Order: sequence, then C-alpha cells, then structure tokens
Amino acid sequence: MIEQFTDRVLEVLQREFPDQGFRHGDEIGTLTDGEVSFGMSNLCAQYQQGIFNDDNFDTAIRNKFAQILQMLQSSVEAIPENWDDAQSRLRVQLVSAKLTNLSSAVTFPFADDVHSSLVIDNDGGYAYVRQADLDRWNQTALDAIELGKRNIVISQPQLPLAIMPGDVRLVAIQTGDGYDAARILIPEIRTQIIRELTGTVDGEAFAAVPNRDFLIAWPTDLIPEIHQQLSETVAMDSRQQSHPLCERVLRITAETIELT
Repeated sequence: MIEQFTDRVLEVLQREFPDQGFRHGDEIGTLTDGEVSFGMSNLCAQYQQGIFNDDNFDTAIRNKFAQILQMLQSSVEAIPENWDDAQSRLRVQLVSAKLTNLSSAVTFPFADDVHSSLVIDNDGGYAYVRQADLDRWNQTALDAIELGKRNIVISQPQLPLAIMPGDVRLVAIQTGDGYDAARILIPEIRTQIIRELTGTVDGEAFAAVPNRDFLIAWPTDLIPEIHQQLSETVAMDSRQQSHPLCERVLRITAETIELT
C-alpha cells in the first residue's frame, strides 16, 4: 500500500512542481527533493482515514506540499544557518546505515546496521545534520545529541505509552512523529517502559525497534516460546515495513541498551 501511495504522490509532485526535483528516497515510503526527506506514512494514514479521497487527491497533495515548500523557502530553512533557529528543531533519529544519503551526516553506531543520527525537524519532513552544520553553530556532536533527545521529550511531554491488550504484557510507542524508535535512546523513557512492565525502575525489559515508527517492549520473564514468537514477529516487521531498522531484540535498563 505505502509503495503504491508513494508512487501516486510522486506523480503529482513531479507534475505540479517540475523544478523541485522530487524523486524516491532511499527508504520505502519516502520522497526527497535532494535536501529534505518526506515520509509518506502519515499522509497515507490520512488518505486511509478519508481525510482526503480519490476525487480531490491531486489537489490535496499539491496544497499540502505547496505549504511545506513555502515554509522551507522562507526564513526557516531546511538546515538553519543560525543556532538560535536550529536548536529547538533538533532531533535524534534512528536510521538504517544502508542509506546512501548519510555520507555527510552526523551519525553514531546503534546496533547492527542501524545508526543514530541528528536531524532538523521540518513540517512534513526532516534534513540530516552535517558536521559542517555543527561547526557553523559551534556545537559538539555529543551536546547536539543530548539536545535532540531532550527536544523529543519536550515535543510530547505526556508520552503515549500504549498497553497492548492480551495475556502477554506488552507496551508500545507509535506516535507517528518519526521519532518513535529513537525514544529508546532516552533514559527517562526507558525508565517509564521498565516501570510499566516490572513495577520498578531498577529492572530490565526486552525491547525492539523494527522500524522508525514503532517501539515495543515486554518483560524478561516471559516463557521462552512467547519470547521467540515476539522475536520472530520483530524480525518480520523489520523486513516488511517502511523505514526498517533492527531485526534483533534488545535488552534495556534505565542506563543501558544491549543486543541480545
């Protein structure tokens, strides 16, 4: 569904904005103009919910991207020149290390073929922060990463931690803002997850980030068969969903993240 939807959006954008250079991004369900990546997941969800339909599809897409492009071409640039304009929009994001447009981006290894990165959040998209941007802002990568984490918390202070129904206690985060998987990097969010699953902040839990827009966790005392089923589901999700990340399960505490 997301591939066909993305193709259809691209047809509209190439026709309506021929000079913008829209094309497919490196990840399934993304488009890019060469500077900013635009995820189609939220837009596709709006289409499925009937917020716009086939009759007004072209008009809705044109109007949406006209607003986005106007914002990007105004004083609020994709990558601001000045630190004062950039700092509140800085975010951390988990990305596949296989992406070809990460060559100049600031990244840190996370797990297997997954990196944590720094991005500037834009309306409808994001742009990767480069070392040259940090140098211009006179900021270190470590300080910027910490600010990016804090900005995610500030953006949604009441974390929508969903308790999944069923006999097995599962918690999930799926806000759709593009930073759900990255929330595993934030100690206070790991603490919330562990408290929900174990009743204590000093415990540990299993967690997974199979794609950019999903974080799921479960207790470490599940019977092995259920744990194996969940592990296999995570691996399948990573192979099938857009913005794939880590196929493996993680063991988390408030202080640590380890591959199992």
